[in-house]
Formats: sequence, C-alpha cells, structure tokens
Amino acid sequence: MLSDKLLVRDYVTRKVGSDFLIPLLWQGENPAEIPFDRLPLNFVIKSNHGCGYNLIINNKTQLICEQAIALLKKWLGENFCDDKYAGTEWAYKHIKPRIIVESMLENDGKAPVDYKFFCFSGRVEYVQISLDRFGPASERICDRELTPLNLWNGVRLFEGEIVQPGNYREMVGLAEQLAEDLDFIRVDLYSTNDHVYFGEMTCYHAGGLAPFIPRAYDFVFGEKWIIK
Repeated sequence: MLSDKLLVRDYVTRKVGSDFLIPLLWQGENPAEIPFDRLPLNFVIKSNHGCGYNLIINNKTQLICEQAIALLKKWLGENFCDDKYAGTEWAYKHIKPRIIVESMLENDGKAPVDYKFFCFSGRVEYVQISLDRFGPASERICDRELTPLNLWNGVRLFEGEIVQPGNYREMVGLAEQLAEDLDFIRVDLYSTNDHVYFGEMTCYHAGGLAPFIPRAYDFVFGEKWIIK
C-alpha cells in the first residue's frame, strides 16, 4: 500500500489529513482518456506501480500527446518488480498499474527542495536534501538538525549552505506521524510557499543500491533499525 503512489494517498489522509496531498487532477487505467485539453499548462504524469515513471510537463502546448500516451502504455505493461533490478523491489509486484496526473509544484519556477526523512521506529534520524531534481541534481545527507554529514550516497554533493525552512519542525512532526507504526520508512516531503506537501513513502532507499561512502555510515544507519 505504501509503495502504490495512488493508494498511499489514502494512508496519508487517514494519518494526517488530505491537506498535505498534491492536488490530483486525473487518474485512470487508460492513458488515451487523459483530458489534456482540460489540464493546466504544466503538470506531472506518473504511474503508481514503480520508480522513475514520471513525465514532467512544463508546457503542454509543446507536448506530443500521442508520444506521451504510447510511453505511458509501455510503462503500464511493465511489472517493475519482475522487469527491473533482478526483482529486488518486491513491493511493486502486485500493484495494479494506473496513471496519475498531479499539479506541478514549483518554487520560483524551479522544482521545490525535496526533504527525505529517514525514520526509524517512528523517529526522524537523518534527512536527505535533494535540490534541482531536474538538473543538475545535487544532494546532501544531514542529521536530524540538518547538520551535513561527511557522507556520499552516489549523487553530486551539494556544497552550499543548508538553511532550515520556517516550517521544518512541522515537516519533522508530519514525517514522524506517518512513520509511527513502522520500524523503517523514508518519508519524502516538499515545502513550497510555506506549505508542506507529501511526496512519497519509500520502503528501501534508492532500491537498496546506493553506496554509503565511507562504508561506516552503512552501520551508523543500520544501528537505528530495530526489527522487533
């Protein structure tokens, strides 16, 4: 349920309410039924059953709808668990594929900062900050107070100053509410114009494939994971 990008919206609504959800513009099983003419100028199309199935539409007047529909049909025909990464991302295996169209989130014309909260036993312990997701991307992993760690996780390191947004404590509290019943989960949130939006819940960070360099951090993170 948490890996299904459509069903997880119900989980978020039950736990913290619907105010934190990115507005849903359309959802369905047939991409040919997407009402492109009624959608705003920019929006995001994604499927609910895998990772990386995203179309970022910055200007729909430049969108070739037939090509987009063909790509979406291809995605719907794939089983992300069976077809990617040797079957390691098992939670996607039995999700019924659907297409989701959501509003575009922006801060001053750019993708908002993505805050990824690593929650162990319902407590935020570490935070990955991802910037400029659509290029050139950079990130930094920090402790709970946003103090950067000397840790590289496979993506270009952000070297600038990290400043807590005004609603950072709200985000921490929200992440912990969503994670309270789980031994581990990564809760991804956005802050745009002082409003917090839910991104996704990730059961296995980077599919379990991202390096921890230096390797000691693999154990630093692992110490927090208490399996009952």
